[in-house]
Amino acid sequence: MIDWAVRYIDRFDFGLTALRGKAPYLEGWNHHENLIRTAEHARVHWCQHPNDNVGVCLEPSGLVSLDADHEGAKAVLAAEGIDLDALMERTPTIVGRAPRLEFKAPPILGLEKKVVRWPTPEDPTGPGRITILELRAGANQDVLPPSRHPDIGRPYRWATPPRHGFPPLPEELVSLWLNFDAFNQRARKVCPWAKPERMVAPRKHAQPYTGPSIIHAFNEAHDIVPMLESYGYQRAGKRWKSPHAKASSAPGMVLLPSGRVYCHDSDDPLGDERAHDAFDLFTLLEHGGDVRAATRAASKLLGMGR
Repeated sequence: MIDWAVRYIDRFDFGLTALRGKAPYLEGWNHHENLIRTAEHARVHWCQHPNDNVGVCLEPSGLVSLDADHEGAKAVLAAEGIDLDALMERTPTIVGRAPRLEFKAPPILGLEKKVVRWPTPEDPTGPGRITILELRAGANQDVLPPSRHPDIGRPYRWATPPRHGFPPLPEELVSLWLNFDAFNQRARKVCPWAKPERMVAPRKHAQPYTGPSIIHAFNEAHDIVPMLESYGYQRAGKRWKSPHAKASSAPGMVLLPSGRVYCHDSDDPLGDERAHDAFDLFTLLEHGGDVRAATRAASKLLGMGR
């Protein structure tokens, strides 16, 4: 692993981080000052920790990537006029369990990670639970070869090596990134079992609610940490492990100074790149994202009447 890490730094000026499985574990690993940026630093670390995998922090390394995490990714991209196989042939591509294509990050745009999800076949009208593809950028990391994949037990490999460096992100992918909400809606329609998302019809002639804020009252009455643990999240140091995450995944739930929580695990219902308060947990984990149903239940729970 030492020789590979040194080569990544010397040839591509990558900012590296050490991984256990696919998870970074060093404190502040994605801060610029904590990245492994010199050959000497790499030699020292992997000499002391020879079993660590190696990851590249995307934004400091000038990279973005397309992770085709599910076999449905090919159909989603084909619907947008993008041939995944052809793109892989001309783009540096890493293969673990699924292909991940690495590109040179566009200047200025400041792209952020975006995730396309499909509902489960058991709940075809529900919210997305199955990760189909990820547009990866920012202070996130990608696992590099020859790290060993924790789920399949084989090393990651370069299916298409970066012999000539990394090409610019194609315009068609830039467009999907910048217009992600519309793309995400189209991607859901490609799912062979998905049905239109649940819509709750408005009650006819309903009188507007003019009382105190139910959401505010719910958040005031509930401590988010015991709520997390009641939903099966297990504390691990300063973080919590999701009950929806793979066994090999690192704890990805963090408590923010604002009192909200943020989930880094894309397999979790809360892993939607937003910070969540106690009412959000109640809505997403007990009511499948149905805000109206959660509000009614919270009102009854708090004894606030209609």
